[in-house]
Amino acid sequence: MMDFLKEHATTLVALFTVVVAFGGTWLGAKVQAGGGVAQARAAKEAAETAAAATLQAVREQADHTAAAAHAAAMHDQRTSAITNLLRTAREFTRAVHALFRESDTGAAENAYNELVHAWGVVELVAPAALTAASARIVETATNFERLARRRGEAYRAWRQVIGIPGHLPEYEDANRAASALLAFRAAYESDADSMMDPHNEASEALARIPSLTPEQRSALLNDCMSPGIGPLLDQCWREHNEAMTEFINHARTILGVND
Repeated sequence: MMDFLKEHATTLVALFTVVVAFGGTWLGAKVQAGGGVAQARAAKEAAETAAAATLQAVREQADHTAAAAHAAAMHDQRTSAITNLLRTAREFTRAVHALFRESDTGAAENAYNELVHAWGVVELVAPAALTAASARIVETATNFERLARRRGEAYRAWRQVIGIPGHLPEYEDANRAASALLAFRAAYESDADSMMDPHNEASEALARIPSLTPEQRSALLNDCMSPGIGPLLDQCWREHNEAMTEFINHARTILGVND
C-alpha cells in the first residue's frame, strides 16, 4: 500500500486538489444558494408586512371616511328634524290662536297632524334629552288647543259683546249683558246655590243682542261657570314658551352651536 502511495503520490495530490476545489465550489454555491433563499424569504415577508400595513391603513381610512359621512348625514337629519318641529309647532300655535278669533276652519287640525309627524321624526333621529323636550312642546301645545276648543267660542262671543261700537242701538244692551255676565260669574264662584237670579238676568240681557246666535249665548252662560280665561291663557302660553326654550337649548347643544 505504501509502495502504491509513493508511486502515485503526484497523481493523488493533483486529484485531491481537484476534489477539494470542487468541494469548496459546491459548498460555496450551497451557502450562496441558502443566502439567496433567506433573502428571498425576507423580501417576501417584508412585502407581506408592507401589504398588510397598507391594507390596514386603507381600511382605517375607509372607516374614518364612513364615520365622518355618517356623522355629517346624522347632523343634517337632526338639523332638518329640529327646524321642522319648531316650524310646525309655531304654525300649530298660530292656528290655535285663531280659534279665539274665528270659528274653526280645520287649520288647527291640519297643523296638529304636521306637528305630530315632525315630532315622530325627532324621536327617530335625536338623542333622548331632545326627544323628551320635544314631547313637552307637543304636550303644552295640545293643552293650549284643548283650552281653545273648550272656551274659544265663548271668548269670541265675549269679544263680540264688548266690541259693539257705541253708535249702534244695541250698545247699551251689550253693556248690560257684559255686566250681567260678570255678576253671574262672581255669583257662581262665591255661592253656586244662589246663582239662578244672576243667570236669568244674564240670559235676558244676552237675548236683547240680536247679533248673537243661540249657541253664542249658551256658550257665554256656560263659560261663566268656569275659571276666568285670562289667567289660563297666560299659563298655557307661558308653559309652551318654556318648553320651546328648553327644546332649543338642547338642540343647540346637540348641534354644537356655540355662542
